[in-house]
Amino acid sequence: MKKYRVVEDYQGGEFGMDRDYTANEWLEQMTDWQVADGCNDEDVKAEMVYWQNQIERGKEQELIDYIAEVWQLEFEEVKE
Repeated sequence: MKKYRVVEDYQGGEFGMDRDYTANEWLEQMTDWQVADGCNDEDVKAEMVYWQNQIERGKEQELIDYIAEVWQLEFEEVKE
């Protein structure tokens, strides 16, 4: 199973760094961040279902790209 790591926080901090997560784990992290940012619970749940379906369809890179764009991060796939 692929894992991804944040290698750059374009806002100048350490946000999300030092974590090697699968797409599903990044999805869980993303929902935690959305809740912390004050997003509507129903919207968060709907988005989680959408992304779970995308992951199941083999489109996990789209989720990683989405997280990178929203939180201004750069990811790399972890080579094991």
